[in-house]
Amino acid sequence: MQRTLSRHWLHSLAIAVLLALAGMANATAPLPPPGALSGENALKLIRSQGRKLAIIDVRTPAEFDKGHLPGATLLPVQELEQNLDKIPDGPVLLVCRTGRRAGDAFGIIRKARPGKENLWYLKGTPVYHSDGTYEFR
Repeated sequence: MQRTLSRHWLHSLAIAVLLALAGMANATAPLPPPGALSGENALKLIRSQGRKLAIIDVRTPAEFDKGHLPGATLLPVQELEQNLDKIPDGPVLLVCRTGRRAGDAFGIIRKARPGKENLWYLKGTPVYHSDGTYEFR
């Protein structure tokens, strides 16, 4: 009886340790401060946040149709002020062709929601490849 209880206790302890280690492995690095991100840091953010990160493309519909980041939502910067309700509360990355319009969109959103901390924009150029991959320059 004593041996069975000891094995059960050790088994429970092993499971608890594995769960704790799994939780530490899934812990994300601290988020960068709001603002401009280099291509390298934007890729890190995309990888670390996964589906939690909303990617908003602020280019024109014609530009968006030529290529965009997977899962990105189109919201042209010219229409942003009328559609601020479409900006999610969670983490948001703004992208455009060069970073200029994304920077403008960042300013519009921060003015409307000064306390929004989880907002960034790509200061760089996304390059979209025909196989669906992309890179930032």
